[in-house]
Amino acid sequence: MDQVYLKIWQLAKPYYKKGRVYDIDQINWMMPMANTIAGKEGLNKKILIPLVILHDVGWSKVGELSPNIKDKETKKIHMKASAQIAQEILENVEYDKKLTKKIVYYISVHDNWVLGDNKPFEESKEMAFFNDLDFLYVTSSFQTFKTMGESMSMNPKEFYQFWQNDEKLVNRPFCCEETGKMFEESMRKIKKEINSYEKQSENQSFSHRHPQPREKGKI
Repeated sequence: MDQVYLKIWQLAKPYYKKGRVYDIDQINWMMPMANTIAGKEGLNKKILIPLVILHDVGWSKVGELSPNIKDKETKKIHMKASAQIAQEILENVEYDKKLTKKIVYYISVHDNWVLGDNKPFEESKEMAFFNDLDFLYVTSSFQTFKTMGESMSMNPKEFYQFWQNDEKLVNRPFCCEETGKMFEESMRKIKKEINSYEKQSENQSFSHRHPQPREKGKI
């Protein structure tokens, strides 16, 4: 990855450390995905990579460690703050001014889907692909999936049903074959892990209800 992107990431990290509990993990997951797939899909990395790195820096101004991922008000607050911080960071690294303007605009509307506005993702393939990755991060691991579900007061099984019917799949379909396949595969893995999680929870519950009797002479 180009040095300028690594510099942007280093400048963004202090903000992410003040944001949500999973922010740094999310960017670390999204960056290599964006870097690898962008070349295959003919996407402009000069727009996409800074967008990926900087899009959520504004959560540092919201003050919630694990907010509801569908909450409109916190989405609006963090988009505005993210755009302002992104502008400062890109100017700091002397990024191309025309690209900076476009990136900052995209960051300012990157969650507009929650407001019913899907135009930014229809007008730019970089934005459409970014939205795919942002959505896919939720299923990147069972722990992440569980945390996102908890933000909406859902257990993993409930959240699985919700996520496989999310409005994105109708309103912003995956922009390329690879991200669509990634979603199918990650959901298969999540389903298996949910089954294991539920069995483990059942066993633990049974053990609490039916404790093993102690052998005589043992404490």
